[in-house]
Amino acid sequence: MADLKKLGEFGLIDRFHSHLKYRSPKLKLGIGDDCAVYSSKAGTYEIVSTDALIETVHFDLKLTTPRLLGRKALAVNISDIAAMGGVPRLAFIAIGIPNSLSLKFLDDFYKGINRICVEHKIELAGGDTVASPKHLFINITIIGEVAKNKLMTRSGARPGDSIFVTGTPGESALGLKLLASKRKKWKGSERLKKQVIRSHLDPVPRLTESQLLAKSKARVTSMIDISDGLVQDLFHICEAAKVGAVLNEEWLPKSPALRRLTSVNNLNLIDFVLAGGEDYELLFTLKNEDARKISRQFEHAKTPVTRIGEITSQSGKVVLQKENGKIEPLQKNMGFNHFRSRTP
Repeated sequence: MADLKKLGEFGLIDRFHSHLKYRSPKLKLGIGDDCAVYSSKAGTYEIVSTDALIETVHFDLKLTTPRLLGRKALAVNISDIAAMGGVPRLAFIAIGIPNSLSLKFLDDFYKGINRICVEHKIELAGGDTVASPKHLFINITIIGEVAKNKLMTRSGARPGDSIFVTGTPGESALGLKLLASKRKKWKGSERLKKQVIRSHLDPVPRLTESQLLAKSKARVTSMIDISDGLVQDLFHICEAAKVGAVLNEEWLPKSPALRRLTSVNNLNLIDFVLAGGEDYELLFTLKNEDARKISRQFEHAKTPVTRIGEITSQSGKVVLQKENGKIEPLQKNMGFNHFRSRTP
Protein backbone atom coordinates (compact mmCIF):
# COMPACT_ATOMS: atom_id res chain seq x y z
CA MET A 1 0.00 0.00 0.00
CA ALA A 2 1.25 3.49 -0.83
CA ASP A 3 2.34 5.45 2.22
CA LEU A 4 1.82 9.09 3.15
CA LYS A 5 5.30 10.18 2.05
CA LYS A 6 4.85 8.76 -1.44
CA LEU A 7 1.41 10.30 -1.87
CA GLY A 8 2.32 13.74 -0.53
CA GLU A 9 -0.21 16.38 0.51
CA PHE A 10 -2.00 16.75 -2.83
CA GLY A 11 -2.04 13.06 -3.61
CA LEU A 12 -3.59 12.51 -0.20
CA ILE A 13 -6.24 15.20 -0.86
CA ASP A 14 -7.09 13.54 -4.18
CA ARG A 15 -7.37 10.22 -2.38
CA PHE A 16 -9.71 11.71 0.24
CA HIS A 17 -11.82 13.36 -2.46
CA SER A 18 -12.28 10.02 -4.20
CA HIS A 19 -14.11 8.72 -1.12
CA LEU A 20 -16.66 11.55 -1.17
CA LYS A 21 -19.59 10.81 -3.47
CA TYR A 22 -22.23 13.47 -2.77
CA ARG A 23 -22.18 16.54 -5.03
CA SER A 24 -24.24 19.60 -4.10
CA PRO A 25 -26.15 21.45 -6.85
CA LYS A 26 -25.34 24.67 -4.96
CA LEU A 27 -21.59 24.28 -5.31
CA LYS A 28 -20.01 26.06 -8.29
CA LEU A 29 -16.35 25.46 -7.36
CA GLY A 30 -15.13 23.03 -4.74
CA ILE A 31 -11.92 21.14 -3.99
CA GLY A 32 -9.14 22.21 -6.37
CA ASP A 33 -9.34 26.00 -6.18
CA ASP A 34 -8.40 28.62 -3.58
CA CYS A 35 -11.98 29.01 -2.35
CA ALA A 36 -15.22 27.11 -2.63
CA VAL A 37 -17.97 28.99 -4.45
CA TYR A 38 -21.65 28.25 -3.94
CA SER A 39 -24.99 29.89 -4.63
CA SER A 40 -27.64 30.81 -2.09
CA LYS A 41 -31.16 32.14 -2.46
CA ALA A 42 -33.12 35.18 -1.36
CA GLY A 43 -35.11 34.99 1.87
CA THR A 44 -32.53 32.86 3.67
CA TYR A 45 -29.65 33.40 6.03
CA GLU A 46 -26.40 31.53 5.62
CA ILE A 47 -25.35 30.02 8.94
CA VAL A 48 -21.84 28.80 9.77
CA SER A 49 -20.46 26.71 12.62
CA THR A 50 -17.09 25.13 13.37
CA ASP A 51 -15.92 22.45 15.80
CA ALA A 52 -12.48 21.15 16.69
CA LEU A 53 -11.86 17.58 17.82
CA ILE A 54 -8.49 16.72 19.35
CA GLU A 55 -7.24 13.23 20.10
CA THR A 56 -6.98 12.58 23.87
CA VAL A 57 -9.35 15.50 24.55
CA HIS A 58 -12.46 14.67 22.50
CA PHE A 59 -11.79 11.10 21.46
CA ASP A 60 -9.57 8.12 22.14
CA LEU A 61 -8.58 6.08 19.09
CA LYS A 62 -8.61 2.95 21.26
CA LEU A 63 -12.32 3.41 21.98
CA THR A 64 -13.74 4.07 18.51
CA THR A 65 -13.31 3.06 14.88
CA PRO A 66 -12.14 5.35 12.06
CA ARG A 67 -15.55 5.19 10.33
CA LEU A 68 -17.45 6.08 13.48
CA LEU A 69 -15.00 8.87 14.22
CA GLY A 70 -15.56 10.28 10.72
CA ARG A 71 -19.33 10.13 11.18
CA LYS A 72 -19.24 11.78 14.61
CA ALA A 73 -16.81 14.51 13.54
CA LEU A 74 -19.38 15.76 11.03
CA ALA A 75 -22.50 14.85 13.03
CA VAL A 76 -21.63 17.24 15.88
CA ASN A 77 -21.42 20.09 13.36
CA ILE A 78 -24.70 19.12 11.71
CA SER A 79 -26.25 19.26 15.17
CA ASP A 80 -25.29 22.95 15.45
CA ILE A 81 -27.11 23.69 12.19
CA ALA A 82 -30.16 21.78 13.46
CA ALA A 83 -30.13 23.85 16.65
CA MET A 84 -30.71 27.00 14.56
CA GLY A 85 -33.56 25.48 12.54
CA GLY A 86 -31.35 25.24 9.45
CA VAL A 87 -30.36 22.75 6.77
CA PRO A 88 -26.66 21.92 6.21
CA ARG A 89 -25.26 22.40 2.70
CA LEU A 90 -21.43 22.34 2.65
CA ALA A 91 -18.63 21.27 4.97
CA PHE A 92 -14.89 21.98 5.13
CA ILE A 93 -12.30 19.95 7.03
CA ALA A 94 -8.87 20.87 8.34
CA ILE A 95 -7.09 17.73 9.51
CA GLY A 96 -3.73 17.32 11.21
CA ILE A 97 -2.36 13.82 10.64
CA PRO A 98 0.38 12.20 12.77
CA ASN A 99 2.82 9.77 11.15
CA SER A 100 1.43 6.96 13.30
CA LEU A 101 -1.83 6.81 11.33
CA SER A 102 -2.10 4.40 8.41
CA LEU A 103 -3.70 5.10 5.04
CA LYS A 104 -6.22 2.35 5.88
CA PHE A 105 -7.30 4.37 8.94
CA LEU A 106 -7.65 7.56 6.87
CA ASP A 107 -9.54 5.78 4.09
CA ASP A 108 -12.03 4.40 6.61
CA PHE A 109 -12.30 7.79 8.33
CA TYR A 110 -13.32 9.44 5.06
CA LYS A 111 -15.72 6.60 4.28
CA GLY A 112 -17.47 7.47 7.55
CA ILE A 113 -17.61 11.13 6.54
CA ASN A 114 -18.89 10.19 3.09
CA ARG A 115 -21.70 8.11 4.55
CA ILE A 116 -23.10 10.92 6.67
CA CYS A 117 -22.63 13.41 3.79
CA VAL A 118 -24.78 11.19 1.59
CA GLU A 119 -27.39 10.76 4.33
CA HIS A 120 -27.79 14.51 4.82
CA LYS A 121 -26.93 15.75 1.30
CA ILE A 122 -23.81 17.68 2.30
CA GLU A 123 -20.79 18.14 0.08
CA LEU A 124 -17.34 18.30 1.64
CA ALA A 125 -16.12 21.24 -0.41
CA GLY A 126 -12.57 21.87 0.77
CA GLY A 127 -10.30 22.41 3.75
CA ASP A 128 -6.66 21.82 4.65
CA THR A 129 -4.46 18.78 5.24
CA VAL A 130 -1.32 19.08 7.36
CA ALA A 131 1.10 16.96 9.37
CA SER A 132 0.66 16.79 13.14
CA PRO A 133 3.60 16.05 15.49
CA LYS A 134 1.73 13.62 17.74
CA HIS A 135 -2.07 13.59 17.82
CA LEU A 136 -4.86 13.54 15.26
CA PHE A 137 -6.57 16.93 14.98
CA ILE A 138 -9.89 17.45 13.18
CA ASN A 139 -11.57 20.80 12.58
CA ILE A 140 -14.80 20.93 10.59
CA THR A 141 -16.62 24.04 9.43
CA ILE A 142 -20.17 23.64 8.21
CA ILE A 143 -22.34 26.03 6.21
CA GLY A 144 -26.11 25.85 6.17
CA GLU A 145 -29.18 27.83 5.27
CA VAL A 146 -32.27 28.83 7.23
CA ALA A 147 -35.36 30.75 6.20
CA LYS A 148 -35.15 34.24 7.70
CA ASN A 149 -38.49 33.82 9.45
CA LYS A 150 -37.54 30.41 10.88
CA LEU A 151 -34.16 31.21 12.47
CA MET A 152 -33.99 29.87 16.04
CA THR A 153 -31.56 31.25 18.60
CA ARG A 154 -30.82 30.84 22.30
CA SER A 155 -32.10 34.24 23.34
CA GLY A 156 -35.89 34.22 22.94
CA ALA A 157 -37.10 32.32 26.02
CA ARG A 158 -39.64 34.15 28.20
CA PRO A 159 -41.13 33.42 31.64
CA GLY A 160 -43.96 30.91 31.32
CA ASP A 161 -42.50 29.17 28.28
CA SER A 162 -42.41 25.37 28.41
CA ILE A 163 -39.04 23.58 28.18
CA PHE A 164 -38.82 20.53 25.92
CA VAL A 165 -36.10 18.07 24.96
CA THR A 166 -35.86 15.50 22.18
CA GLY A 167 -34.73 11.94 22.80
CA THR A 168 -33.29 10.61 26.05
CA PRO A 169 -30.23 12.50 27.32
CA GLY A 170 -27.70 10.62 29.43
CA GLU A 171 -27.03 7.52 27.34
CA SER A 172 -23.96 9.00 25.65
CA ALA A 173 -22.20 9.78 28.93
CA LEU A 174 -22.95 6.31 30.28
CA GLY A 175 -21.65 4.80 27.04
CA LEU A 176 -18.40 6.72 27.43
CA LYS A 177 -18.09 5.56 31.03
CA LEU A 178 -18.45 1.94 29.96
CA LEU A 179 -15.97 2.37 27.11
CA ALA A 180 -13.37 4.09 29.26
CA SER A 181 -13.38 1.34 31.91
CA LYS A 182 -13.68 -1.87 29.91
CA ARG A 183 -11.75 -3.85 32.50
CA LYS A 184 -14.54 -3.32 35.01
CA LYS A 185 -17.23 -5.98 34.97
CA TRP A 186 -20.29 -3.86 34.24
CA LYS A 187 -23.58 -5.51 35.07
CA GLY A 188 -26.47 -5.57 32.61
CA SER A 189 -27.30 -7.08 29.25
CA GLU A 190 -24.86 -6.78 26.36
CA ARG A 191 -27.68 -5.38 24.21
CA LEU A 192 -28.27 -2.44 26.54
CA LYS A 193 -24.54 -1.79 26.95
CA LYS A 194 -24.08 -1.74 23.18
CA GLN A 195 -27.01 0.68 22.89
CA VAL A 196 -25.51 3.31 25.20
CA ILE A 197 -22.04 2.89 23.71
CA ARG A 198 -23.52 3.45 20.25
CA SER A 199 -25.23 6.60 21.55
CA HIS A 200 -21.79 7.96 22.38
CA LEU A 201 -19.85 6.80 19.32
CA ASP A 202 -22.48 7.48 16.66
CA PRO A 203 -24.82 10.33 17.69
CA VAL A 204 -27.72 11.20 15.39
CA PRO A 205 -28.06 14.92 14.63
CA ARG A 206 -31.71 15.92 15.02
CA LEU A 207 -32.22 17.53 11.64
CA THR A 208 -35.60 15.89 11.01
CA GLU A 209 -36.84 17.03 14.40
CA SER A 210 -35.48 20.53 13.85
CA GLN A 211 -37.36 20.81 10.57
CA LEU A 212 -40.55 19.57 12.24
CA LEU A 213 -40.18 22.46 14.68
CA ALA A 214 -39.31 24.95 11.94
CA LYS A 215 -42.38 24.02 9.92
CA SER A 216 -44.67 23.91 12.94
CA LYS A 217 -47.16 26.62 13.80
CA ALA A 218 -46.03 26.32 17.41
CA ARG A 219 -44.00 29.32 18.55
CA VAL A 220 -40.55 28.03 19.39
CA THR A 221 -38.82 30.80 21.34
CA SER A 222 -35.29 29.39 21.77
CA MET A 223 -33.25 26.30 20.97
CA ILE A 224 -29.81 24.77 21.57
CA ASP A 225 -28.26 21.34 21.06
CA ILE A 226 -27.05 19.44 24.10
CA SER A 227 -23.31 19.05 23.75
CA ASP A 228 -22.06 19.94 27.24
CA GLY A 229 -24.94 18.60 29.34
CA LEU A 230 -28.65 19.42 29.68
CA VAL A 231 -28.30 21.74 32.66
CA GLN A 232 -25.23 23.57 31.37
CA ASP A 233 -26.86 24.16 27.98
CA LEU A 234 -30.11 25.24 29.65
CA PHE A 235 -28.06 27.85 31.53
CA HIS A 236 -26.89 29.15 28.12
CA ILE A 237 -30.53 29.70 27.13
CA CYS A 238 -31.33 31.35 30.46
CA GLU A 239 -28.31 33.66 30.35
CA ALA A 240 -29.04 34.72 26.77
CA ALA A 241 -32.59 35.72 27.70
CA LYS A 242 -31.95 36.82 31.32
CA VAL A 243 -34.44 34.29 32.68
CA GLY A 244 -34.41 31.25 34.96
CA ALA A 245 -35.87 27.75 34.80
CA VAL A 246 -37.42 24.98 36.87
CA LEU A 247 -37.00 21.36 35.78
CA ASN A 248 -39.33 18.64 37.02
CA GLU A 249 -37.44 15.47 37.96
CA GLU A 250 -40.50 13.30 37.38
CA TRP A 251 -40.89 14.59 33.81
CA LEU A 252 -37.30 14.02 32.70
CA PRO A 253 -37.04 11.34 29.98
CA LYS A 254 -35.23 8.25 31.18
CA SER A 255 -34.57 5.54 28.62
CA PRO A 256 -35.06 1.89 29.65
CA ALA A 257 -31.36 1.27 28.95
CA LEU A 258 -30.29 4.15 31.18
CA ARG A 259 -32.69 3.11 33.96
CA ARG A 260 -31.56 -0.50 33.97
CA LEU A 261 -27.81 0.02 33.64
CA THR A 262 -27.59 2.77 36.26
CA SER A 263 -29.73 0.70 38.62
CA VAL A 264 -27.75 -2.56 38.44
CA ASN A 265 -24.41 -0.70 38.61
CA ASN A 266 -25.39 1.61 41.50
CA LEU A 267 -25.04 4.81 39.46
CA ASN A 268 -27.08 7.99 39.84
CA LEU A 269 -29.54 8.06 36.96
CA ILE A 270 -30.43 11.76 37.27
CA ASP A 271 -26.76 12.82 37.18
CA PHE A 272 -26.42 11.27 33.73
CA VAL A 273 -29.62 12.87 32.44
CA LEU A 274 -28.78 16.36 33.73
CA ALA A 275 -25.00 16.50 33.27
CA GLY A 276 -23.98 13.78 30.81
CA GLY A 277 -23.18 15.75 27.67
CA GLU A 278 -22.53 14.75 24.04
CA ASP A 279 -26.18 13.80 23.53
CA TYR A 280 -26.74 16.21 20.63
CA GLU A 281 -30.45 16.30 21.43
CA LEU A 282 -32.41 19.52 20.94
CA LEU A 283 -33.33 21.52 24.02
CA PHE A 284 -35.95 24.14 23.22
CA THR A 285 -38.60 26.43 24.67
CA LEU A 286 -41.97 27.41 23.31
CA LYS A 287 -45.11 29.26 24.31
CA ASN A 288 -46.90 27.19 26.94
CA GLU A 289 -50.19 27.23 25.04
CA ASP A 290 -48.44 25.57 22.08
CA ALA A 291 -47.13 22.60 24.09
CA ARG A 292 -49.92 20.28 22.98
CA LYS A 293 -49.33 21.15 19.32
CA ILE A 294 -45.73 19.97 19.55
CA SER A 295 -46.65 16.82 21.44
CA ARG A 296 -49.19 15.94 18.73
CA GLN A 297 -46.70 16.68 15.94
CA PHE A 298 -44.17 14.29 17.43
CA GLU A 299 -46.66 11.48 18.12
CA HIS A 300 -45.60 9.63 14.96
CA ALA A 301 -41.96 10.78 14.88
CA LYS A 302 -39.17 8.29 15.55
CA THR A 303 -37.72 10.55 18.22
CA PRO A 304 -39.79 11.34 21.32
CA VAL A 305 -40.13 14.87 22.62
CA THR A 306 -40.72 15.54 26.31
CA ARG A 307 -41.82 18.57 28.32
CA ILE A 308 -39.37 18.80 31.22
CA GLY A 309 -39.98 22.18 32.86
CA GLU A 310 -40.77 25.86 32.59
CA ILE A 311 -38.94 29.15 32.15
CA THR A 312 -39.17 31.50 35.15
CA SER A 313 -38.45 35.18 35.77
CA GLN A 314 -35.63 34.42 38.26
CA SER A 315 -32.70 35.41 36.09
CA GLY A 316 -29.79 32.96 36.11
CA LYS A 317 -31.44 30.57 38.57
CA VAL A 318 -32.09 26.98 37.47
CA VAL A 319 -33.65 24.56 39.95
CA LEU A 320 -34.84 20.96 40.01
CA GLN A 321 -38.19 20.08 41.54
CA LYS A 322 -37.50 16.66 43.03
CA GLU A 323 -40.00 13.82 42.99
CA ASN A 324 -40.43 14.30 46.75
CA GLY A 325 -41.44 17.94 46.18
CA LYS A 326 -38.20 19.52 47.39
CA ILE A 327 -36.47 22.21 45.31
CA GLU A 328 -32.77 21.68 44.56
CA PRO A 329 -30.65 24.50 43.06
CA LEU A 330 -28.63 23.35 40.05
CA GLN A 331 -25.14 24.60 39.28
CA LYS A 332 -24.06 26.06 35.94
CA ASN A 333 -20.87 23.99 35.95
CA MET A 334 -22.75 20.66 35.74
CA GLY A 335 -21.51 19.16 32.49
CA PHE A 336 -18.37 19.24 30.38
CA ASN A 337 -15.84 22.06 30.46
CA HIS A 338 -12.56 21.95 28.53
CA PHE A 339 -10.58 23.53 31.37
CA ARG A 340 -12.09 21.50 34.17
CA SER A 341 -12.50 17.73 34.36
CA ARG A 342 -15.83 16.18 35.32
CA THR A 343 -17.45 12.79 35.11
CA PRO A 344 -21.07 11.95 35.93
